This record gives sequence, structure tokens and C-alpha cells, in this order.
Amino acid sequence: MKISSIKEMRKFLIHNSGFSELTIDAVIEALGYSPQGSSAEFRELSALLEQCAEHGADVGFSGFTYYSETIEFFTSHRRDIVSHMEQASREMGIDIISMVQGFGVFQHGSKPTAEEVGKALWDSGETWDELTSLYNVFAWYALEEVSRAWYMYLEENPAYHAELSA
Repeated sequence: MKISSIKEMRKFLIHNSGFSELTIDAVIEALGYSPQGSSAEFRELSALLEQCAEHGADVGFSGFTYYSETIEFFTSHRRDIVSHMEQASREMGIDIISMVQGFGVFQHGSKPTAEEVGKALWDSGETWDELTSLYNVFAWYALEEVSRAWYMYLEENPAYHAELSA
């Protein structure tokens, strides 16, 4: 199936990323696109998602750069992100705390404690200033996982991938 619009991409991502419609739409919109965007915007969005899948969210993407953006994104989609992370950790055969502590962003610095990860994930009543970097990482997680789902589509359709990249 040849996907050629953001609307079709959105449907694909809803069925293949493990995230809800609301989270998929929020990722698309945070990146600056409308779920009903033009074909030129589709190509741009495809390239952004590919870049994120290849290099990670920490290289900087519109809507996922400032803490004010990432905290808002995470708190608005916390339930969906946490559910996705819980499923991913089960599939990996490790607990969610260990999975988060193993994220690449923590490789060259101090890892968050189990208590910090738990509080950031499951204390949905409020946000804590000292956990800002975790909220940021969790928003990046959603962006990266959506990007990976799209990247799988591109890898499974190499001729179309080449056409989109041209």
C-alpha cells in the first residue's frame, strides 16, 4: 500500500505504533503539521519522522524542544505514553524502571533513580520541577516510537522510500 498523505500516514500510525489517535495527532501537530496536510507537507513530515527514527528526538524537533512543550505534551498524553512504555518493557522482558534507566539519553550522565522514574510515570496529580528532564524524555519517547513505526513502513517499501527521499 502506497501512503501518500498525512491522513493515510495517520491511519497507518494509529494501527502500527501502539499509540492512540489523540497522541498520534498531537505528535503530528507538535511537529507543525495538520492531520489533513498537503502532499508537500506529507513529504516533509515523512522526512522529519525518518530523521527522528535515525538520530533520536534529542537532536531537536519543533514542538519537542523546550521543556514547556515537552512537559505539556507528556502530561496531556501521560496515560497513553505510560501504557505504551509498560507494554514495551513487557515485550523486552524487563521492568519499566530498568527500561527507562537504560534509555540512551542517560548513557553519559547520571541515571534517574527508581523512585524518580516511578513518581514521573505514575504520579499523575501534578508535575515536579525536579522531574522535568524525565517528562522531557517521556515526550521524546512518544515522538521516537511514532517515528520508528513510520520508519518501519519506509523500510518495508524501499522503492517508495527512495521516491519520497528524492
